[in-house]
Amino acid sequence: KKWPVPQQLNGRPFYTTHAMTDFAIEFMEEASQTNQPFFLYVAYNAPHYPLQAPEEAVRKYEGQYDMGWDRLRKERHARQLESRLLPSKWGLSPRPDHVPAWSSLTASEQSWEADRMEVFAAMVDVLDQSIGRLMEQLKKQGALENTLIMFCSDNGACPFERTRGRYLKPWDPDSYWTYDASWAHAGNTPFRLYKQNQHEGGISSPMIVHWPKGLSSTTGAGIRSLKDGSRATDQPAHLIDIMATALELGKASYPERAGTRKVDPLMGRSLVPIFKGQMRPEHDPLYFHFGTDRALRKGSWKLVSAKKGAWELYDLDTDRTELYDLSGQHPDKVKTMANEWFEWAEKVDRLRGKALAPVQRRITPLDFRRDTTSGDYRKTP
Repeated sequence: KKWPVPQQLNGRPFYTTHAMTDFAIEFMEEASQTNQPFFLYVAYNAPHYPLQAPEEAVRKYEGQYDMGWDRLRKERHARQLESRLLPSKWGLSPRPDHVPAWSSLTASEQSWEADRMEVFAAMVDVLDQSIGRLMEQLKKQGALENTLIMFCSDNGACPFERTRGRYLKPWDPDSYWTYDASWAHAGNTPFRLYKQNQHEGGISSPMIVHWPKGLSSTTGAGIRSLKDGSRATDQPAHLIDIMATALELGKASYPERAGTRKVDPLMGRSLVPIFKGQMRPEHDPLYFHFGTDRALRKGSWKLVSAKKGAWELYDLDTDRTELYDLSGQHPDKVKTMANEWFEWAEKVDRLRGKALAPVQRRITPLDFRRDTTSGDYRKTP
């Protein structure tokens, strides 16, 4: 049954992030009456486009992005290094040709671009406050210390310019603002490329884990202490690992059948060793594929190509930002990993026809300003 979106919900104008949080808290209150463990998956759509936020949230960020994407990226990178979130051995990827220098824009263009980023920031702000409300609810229920919370995103920043109705304010439900590759490049600091690409800018998303009673407070074994007292690890993990983690913590078994259907084998690995401050055994090869973008990660080695272009090879242990392509130095490794990618493609995606054609050795020309926008970003009506 279709749920009609109300104009007001719980005493304020309807906004999806608020609504999802309100209902999540209702579920948590219901679960607290059962005296049983509970599982809650809150799939916020923010800050996905269209860029929309309550007016008071947007006003909070007026002028905050007037410095532009070039300075923002440098400042973010400096904070990442200063906080020890980012190892200093990983370099900062340069601004690509399809992203114009901020100084090359007119004052009018800069104003429009800054406005767009202000709305994005407002969406993240409301999301952050909503997570805070969920944390407060757990605290109220006496469950905060022994509840495992995992927070992450599904992909990197989005480069697609799809703004419609620029004249509408971003708190108008009929508005449809987006930003493009320029702010996405800043959003993906320090990585390259974007959502849908299988380079780190498209697939690398940090996971924040909170579980006071379950997380080890030790460092070492690939885990380092950050300046704020929290800890971080760069051990590779994937969303497929969440199922294996839940099974181990819940002492549950993985089903072989669902009714009459045979269930595919479990592919992920539990994150519990990392939670305990340990190094996990090397992850099974991780296969990535979206459209014509492809990648395979095997240990610290990553094979990747964009838009059916030539394969690139990186050692992510020393070069997580993918600045130094080693494919020319290790042609045999490229060949072996490429063959393995196609084996995975046949098994996982059951590809047919042209998608399984031999790897192209000539990079396919890609104009990001053309291919990731719906026209000239400076002339959006």
